[in-house]
Amino acid sequence: MDSSDGDVVLICWDMQGERRQETVPVEQARHRRADLEAQGAVIYWSERLQGC
Repeated sequence: MDSSDGDVVLICWDMQGERRQETVPVEQARHRRADLEAQGAVIYWSERLQGC
């Protein structure tokens, strides 16, 4: 079993004055963060949550 099984990343961002957050699987987190930044979001927090 992979050590990242069940792990997710909480990403919090601000876009056009509106704060949002979402959790994504660890494997997708880098891509999602880059996608959000490309859309103009400012990432102000990201944290890996284990076993969620």
